[in-house]
Amino acid sequence: AQVPWGLEAVQTKITAPAWKEKPTYFMVTTKDHMIPPSQQRANAARAKAKVVEIDSSHAVMLSHPQEVADFIAGVAAQTN
Repeated sequence: AQVPWGLEAVQTKITAPAWKEKPTYFMVTTKDHMIPPSQQRANAARAKAKVVEIDSSHAVMLSHPQEVADFIAGVAAQTN
């Protein structure tokens, strides 16, 4: 069900992007037709992210749920 949420989440000005100070991780979806893989790689490089590539479309969480879960669990384990 949809629940109300605070507009501050989308209206508050960001003063310092977290990726400049915190470890950043990026899953590049190599068969993405929404965001080209080359653009994903450029975004990841800009953030100095640790990159994992997966042979998937844009909806990676639907087509590869276990790989996404493993990726998140691995990141969480590294940042504790």
